[in-house]
Amino acid sequence: MSNEQITESNTPPVETTPQPETSTETKTTDTLVSSTTDSTVQTAKSWKETISEEYRNDPNISKFTEIDALAKSYINATRMIGSDKVIVPNNNSTEEAWNEVYDKLGRPESAEKYKLDFKSEVAPVDENAMKAFTEVAHKTGLNEKQAQAILDFYKQNSENTVQQLKVDTETAQAQAEQQLRQEWGKQYEANINKAASVAKANMSGDVLDMQLKDGTRLGDHPDVIKGFAKIAGLLSEDKVVTTESETVDQGRDLESEISKIVNDRSGPYWNKGHPDHDKLVQQVYTMREMINGGK
Repeated sequence: MSNEQITESNTPPVETTPQPETSTETKTTDTLVSSTTDSTVQTAKSWKETISEEYRNDPNISKFTEIDALAKSYINATRMIGSDKVIVPNNNSTEEAWNEVYDKLGRPESAEKYKLDFKSEVAPVDENAMKAFTEVAHKTGLNEKQAQAILDFYKQNSENTVQQLKVDTETAQAQAEQQLRQEWGKQYEANINKAASVAKANMSGDVLDMQLKDGTRLGDHPDVIKGFAKIAGLLSEDKVVTTESETVDQGRDLESEISKIVNDRSGPYWNKGHPDHDKLVQQVYTMREMINGGK
């Protein structure tokens, strides 16, 4: 065997360290991710740059990274604004904007279109007052339900006030009667009748119904009643001190005046609906009392 053969066979083979091979798939994925990220950033940057800086930096815009997301948000917002949705105005909104909201919330077309119920036997409301209320209700945007609720509240308070006034009047009358009965004793009925005759014959009911500072009705105050009774007494005394001829002449004049009033069948005395009916009836009653007192 030759030396070359021996040398070749005895020399051990040289070992080499294998190099790791890079996966083609990994390289492709990394490239795609990098490309997609760059593309997204570039796209977001590019479409935002087309928006004015005034709107671009608005938080409602800056939160979107994709224009599709912005478009989706806008579409959803648009769908929410329908005939059954209401955009609430603010202090800077126009009158037209507020009117649009009022109409959507059920405000009638005009003040005349309100159908409100305010019937009350205790505290009736004047038609002019109701008209003024509906005009204000329409101007302030109230629907019928809201307007009716306010009327019900006002009605309840008015009725309570009237009822309380009635109670106060009855209480004052009872107190006045008690006081005058103690002072006049058996003369109470006679003095009351005289005072009532003079008061009703010479003063209107509106004046007698006036309230004093303490809430007492003028016609129920003991001092007022005693004043009228005193006047009636003075009138009777004047008739007593006059001469007989003066009494006869005065009596004839009174009888003539009574006759004139009573014989006027078309006058207020016989017409209960006439505003002067009660006044004339009391005048006739007073004059007859004066005639009888002079006899």
